[in-house]
Amino acid sequence: MRRSVEAFSRGDLDAFLEELDPEVEWRTASDEPNPRTYRGCDDLRSFTADISEAWADRFDDVMVFDGFIDLGDWVVVPWTARLRGRSSGIPVDVSETYAVRVQDGRIVRVDEYRTKEEAIEAVRSQG
Repeated sequence: MRRSVEAFSRGDLDAFLEELDPEVEWRTASDEPNPRTYRGCDDLRSFTADISEAWADRFDDVMVFDGFIDLGDWVVVPWTARLRGRSSGIPVDVSETYAVRVQDGRIVRVDEYRTKEEAIEAVRSQG
């Protein structure tokens, strides 16, 4: 988990994807403008390209991870960033929490939530 977060935050997409199961599911937060589920590493490549196009800042320059909460098969990872819109230049504070399911040492699912509490509650409700 730590290796994948470190690779993601430094912008090393290939190293990040190596930590994921080839059939990984990444579910964006339900309050996103276009919430969806990305399936597989190729789909995630297009997702990260879309994110990069939206923001003027590189995530590795501004992303701060606030620890790892071990919940068995799941790890909850809160993070924050101050990003600037690529076209507007307007700074935006972004806070999100990833609920990450790990199986056989690989990330098989990531669900995005706005708060750490939401993510922990969602993981615990799954049993």
